[in-house]
Amino acid sequence: MSVLRILLISLMLWPLCGPAMARALTEDGSVTLSGFGTLGLLHNSTDEAEFIRDIGQPKGADEGWSARTDSLLGLQMGARLNDELDVVVQGISRYHDTGNFRPELSWAFLRYTPSPAVVLRAGRLGWDVYQLSDSRYVGYAYPWVRPPVDQFGSLQLSHIDGADVTFKHPIGSDMIRLKLYAGRSDSTIFLTDDLEADFDVDKVYGGHLDYETGPWRFRLGYTEVDADIHYAGAPADLIRQYLRIDPDPFFNDMLGIDNLKLYSLGLTYDSGPYQWQAMVNRSHTVGDSDVDSGFVSFGYRVGQWLPFAMFSIVDTSTPGGEDQNAFGQRTYSLGARYDVTPGIALKAQVDRIHVDQPGFLWRNQDQDWGDSWATMFSLGLDFVF
Repeated sequence: MSVLRILLISLMLWPLCGPAMARALTEDGSVTLSGFGTLGLLHNSTDEAEFIRDIGQPKGADEGWSARTDSLLGLQMGARLNDELDVVVQGISRYHDTGNFRPELSWAFLRYTPSPAVVLRAGRLGWDVYQLSDSRYVGYAYPWVRPPVDQFGSLQLSHIDGADVTFKHPIGSDMIRLKLYAGRSDSTIFLTDDLEADFDVDKVYGGHLDYETGPWRFRLGYTEVDADIHYAGAPADLIRQYLRIDPDPFFNDMLGIDNLKLYSLGLTYDSGPYQWQAMVNRSHTVGDSDVDSGFVSFGYRVGQWLPFAMFSIVDTSTPGGEDQNAFGQRTYSLGARYDVTPGIALKAQVDRIHVDQPGFLWRNQDQDWGDSWATMFSLGLDFVF
């Protein structure tokens, strides 16, 4: 599905956008249809590298305007079987690792709710590894044009096939939630322009603890990923041809990404005109390399407007110091969201990015690019129905 087709479908769905965000397909309301989408335009100021939203995108936005990076369309159907069981299926069309907008199945699970305190799900689930990560494709759910790339751009998976369980327990007027999950997954990420890694995740498990008090929500999370990784591209072909060895162990020894431990801490505040988000995370590899990332965002509502400011950062540390696989950058963002009607929001955002050392968050980098600034200007139309 091309960006043009997403635009045409979005225009057809426009009349559905409004206060009633889920449409009943049956008289008793047991089957519902809902959806979400983003029409995004991005202007890249530099001709030295292409900007991407996440490491699953094989190409980025080069100098000038592009609608490919952020545009997407999602549809979701729910069916209530009885008071305790329901089914949810969701599909998304976005630019991803196939190099096109081919729709993909993002959710498909059976949910069992034996009591208000316990929820069990089984099937294909969103990868809820960080606060806000499960809704990172629903642009209407957050103030920015896209979640900060320094924080969310290096996520390796979009879903898991498995199960999770959530326990809820009130403490006075507060609420504590514990979610545990386990399963498997697969994905393709791009480490360089000519080296891709196919993740065959044998095991992913973890959980997080949420605490809600008034307008505050805190989260502490941990996830571990074990994967068989197969590398493809020119560097892998050269190793296979000239060294006559399997390139997979070679790159795994060098990168150590076949085993990942993800630690996260996040908080959000939403009350009256004020909206805060802040997170810090660490991805630790079996090779003792760490990718540290974080961001802080502040917004202030004025009527239908929500102007915001954000700072985000990502940095790599290795046991031997800097090497060719390290990267780091800082992003300063200013923008505003305007809620046209319930279900429709317009956004504008400027990102000023200082690239200390480029890495796999960019495509087609010039060899001498680094310690440089780049400016991104983004426009977005987000909707839900």
